Formats: sequence, structure tokens, C-alpha cells
Amino acid sequence: MSKINSENSGKIIVKGARTHNLKNITVEMPRNKLIAITGLSGSGKSSLAFDTIFAEGQRRYVESLSAYARQFLRQMQKPDVDEIQGLSPAISIDQKSASGNPRSTVATITEIYDYLRVLYARVGKAHCLICGREIRKLSNEEIIELVFDKVAKVDTGKSAKHVLDPVPEQARYGAGSSENLGGSKNKKQKSVFGIPYDDAKVRIYAPVVLGRKGEYYQLLYDLLGKGYAQVRVDGAVKNLRERIDLEKNKRHAIDALVDEFFLTELKENATGSRERLAEAVERAINESDGLVRIEIGGVGASSAQGSGVATEDLISARFVCPYDGFSYPEIEPRLFSFNSPYGACQTCNGLGTRHFFGDEPCPDCAGARLRKEALHVLIGEHDGGDGKNIVQVTALSIEEAMQFFNGLKLSKTEQEIAKVVLREIKDRLSFMLDVGIEYLTLDRRATTLSGGESQRIRLASQLGSKLVGALYVLDEPTIGLHPRDNDKLLVTLRELRDIGNTVLVVEHDEDTIYSADYLVDVGPGAGIHGGEIVAAGDME
Repeated sequence: MSKINSENSGKIIVKGARTHNLKNITVEMPRNKLIAITGLSGSGKSSLAFDTIFAEGQRRYVESLSAYARQFLRQMQKPDVDEIQGLSPAISIDQKSASGNPRSTVATITEIYDYLRVLYARVGKAHCLICGREIRKLSNEEIIELVFDKVAKVDTGKSAKHVLDPVPEQARYGAGSSENLGGSKNKKQKSVFGIPYDDAKVRIYAPVVLGRKGEYYQLLYDLLGKGYAQVRVDGAVKNLRERIDLEKNKRHAIDALVDEFFLTELKENATGSRERLAEAVERAINESDGLVRIEIGGVGASSAQGSGVATEDLISARFVCPYDGFSYPEIEPRLFSFNSPYGACQTCNGLGTRHFFGDEPCPDCAGARLRKEALHVLIGEHDGGDGKNIVQVTALSIEEAMQFFNGLKLSKTEQEIAKVVLREIKDRLSFMLDVGIEYLTLDRRATTLSGGESQRIRLASQLGSKLVGALYVLDEPTIGLHPRDNDKLLVTLRELRDIGNTVLVVEHDEDTIYSADYLVDVGPGAGIHGGEIVAAGDME
């Protein structure tokens, strides 16, 4: 018995198949080969391939699962066959529609959309819905390193580069001037015994009010009770123990001074100052709900911007816009999923239409299917060009999407983060280009695809999954294809075979038949005149 199993280990053996019009046939086919089943229409090709071989392979796989898992799967009846040996888990790719689900698209079927969600969550750049500025989320340690980096640049005369927006808050509200930021250009550098020194300071502020109207008596009183001594109101530094009167109907910017350091202190004693700076940054972030304002320079500072002029940055430690306070949700893959309540448009629940199975676009998302925050996360911003959100990328054709990702410029860190994700996306796009459907857009609804398009999309999806040891059963995959695209499809089928799968194709196309490793001809006629094996073997 073991000898028989050893001899037949590389074969699929069907014995006594009587499904539909099959006449108790027995046939052997090699595993891990491209096999073409040919014959007249109605001769029994599909009965052998789909209703016998695939049905039994699927049934055996489902039966191997637990009872709990089986209750969610459609049970298949055992086909009318005596025995099938050497059968692998079977996957059918026929010419039926890919999905009747109105949520399914080309991108979701091929899993490209899943990878896009990960890509946008990891390297996408969020922008404020109100002012359009980029929102960067920095850790406390990154903020501290930023301070030391800017201190070094001021000291060496290099111009400091702002993280977000160099325009001071008070300048936008019509209050304050450069003199309010820490000094005047006309002040002379101080010296002790003729030795010059730099008394410029680094100040850490907690922005507690950003461009809001009000008198804020209670807020200022609470800050005094927490131990703060000074605040900067519309650019002017004031003591909290003094009376501070604010116009009720005017917008104000109020920053609580958390701590200040001499520039030389941070430069010459970086290790000793780090712990104190870390405490100041953390306190500012907690006080202002995620924001910290860093002012560097002022009196005596020697920088490219001129002696005595401070530079400052408003930094966010959370996804909060530092200029208008707009709060972003946590950016993660589910934010870009229209199948998740976290990311779907609240009006249409991610359908993109006003009514279920309707065509009228949702009035809120205009068919984008996602919440507005997801549409303001962009990738591809380089060389002054505009980035694209995830909906704009899926609106591209497969060919255009490949060009977009081939030209995508990322930083070294972003490249390392996105390397695997981009490879998977490009592989799937490449597979779809190879099977001749480059004209389809990624957001094309599955319900609008033809049978041939649907079959080739699922074929590309299977190639992308890199499954090994499976049995693929395909129904005339070349139907409707131009001969040029035929050749591309045959290359794809061979790739599926070469990675270790058995590919069984029901086919009438002559090129496909000649390209097969093994042929099974069913006939000789159709209906009751068919159902027999006319010939089986390789082309020789």
C-alpha cells in the first residue's frame, strides 16, 4: 500500500466520477502543473473540474475545520465519485461577479486597500481641517532634542528652521512685535571684566489660550495658584500678581511661562540641564493639553536673524493643531476604513451613497465614504507638489497608481517604515497590469465588473497572496482577451504554477491549450454523447 502511495504522490487520481453527464470516468493528472481540460461545450469539462475535483477539495478542507468554524461556511455535498487521491485544498476562480457587496471595490478585493490604510497610518501627514497646516506629533524626547539642536544653530550663527510656522501667534491677531519676543536689535552685548557673554534665554511656554475671546480672570487666577509667576499675553510679558485686564470681545493669545534657561547653560551643561528641560516640557504639555511653545534667543543672541531677536516654535505633542486647536483622532489604519465606524462617514455609514444600493452620492462625504479627518492625511508631498489622500489614490487607474507609487518620494525613515507595504502594493498592481486590466480604477465597485474582469482581479489577488500547495480551478480565463493580453495571462498562470501550485484550466483557447503541461480532453460529443475521457497526456 505504501508503494502505491509513493508512486501516486505526485498525481491527482479521480476514480469513478459520475457527476452530471460523466460516465464513471477515471483519470490521472500530475500535481504542480498547468493542466488544460478541453472539449466541446456541454461535454462535461466543468462537471469534472468544478463539480467533482474542486467540490471534493473544498468539502475536505471545510470538514477539517472545527464545528464552530464550519457553521459560518457553506457546506458542499459530496460529489458522485468513488475516490479522489492527491487532492489539495482547492480554490475556484470562475467568471461570476467577484462580490455582490456594494462596499467591495477593486482595491478591497486585491487587498491593496488594506495595505494603503497601513501606509497612510504610518507615513501619512495630517493637515488641519481649518487652517490646512500640517500637524506633527512629536514625543517629549523629540521636543527636547529639537531645543538642543536649535540652541546649537543659534550659537553657530545658523538660521533656525521652524518646525511648524515661524509666524508668532500674536502677529496674526494684530498684537505684539519683534521687541515683545525677547529684546531689541539695538541692545549691546554685555561683558564682565571685558569678557563678552551671551545672556540670551530659552523659554518654555504653555499656550493655554490660542486666539479665543474672553477676559480669562479665572484662568489667570488658577495659573497663579498653580505656581506660575509670569504669562505672555498677546506678546507682552506680565506678572500674574499684577492686575491684567483683557478686552472681552478681542481674540487673545495667553502663554504661561513654565521655565527659562540661559542659552549658555544649555550649551555648556547639556547633560545637567536635560532633566530640568524635560520636566518643563512635560509640564507645559500637560497644562496646555498637548502644546508647547519654545522661544530661543532674545537679548544678546547671535544668530543669522540678528542680535537680540528671538525665534519661536509652537509644537504639538499630540495630533492637535497648535494654531486653532483642532483635535485629530489617533491616526491608525481603521481611520481609513469605510467598513469601520471609526473611519466611515457618519452620514452614509461608509457606503458613499444616500441610499443603500442607490447611485446618489452622500451629501456629506460626496461619495468618498470616509470621515473628513481621513481625507486630510496626505502622502506624496514633495518638490512643492500637492499630496494625495487615500480616496484620490484609489481614484487612479491601475496604470496611474503604479506610476504614482514608483515616483513616490519618502524620507529614509519613511522608506524603511513603508518598504514592505509598498512592495506588496506594487506587486498586486503589477499582477493586474500583467492580466490586462490596467484601465480599471482602484475604487471601481465590484458589482460593476464583468465576469472576465472579476476573474482576473481575483487571480491577481491569489498571486499576491503567494499561497503554495493549493489547487486552482479556473473557468476560461482568456475569454474576451486580446492576443497580446493572452500572453501576459499565460505568464501569470505559469507564475502561479511555479511557486508550487496545481493550476487546472477549463479552456477553449488554442494558445492556452498548447501552453499547458498536461491535457485532458472530455467528449467526444456534448450532453449524453459526452462525459468520457477521449485523451489525457502531455502535448507530445
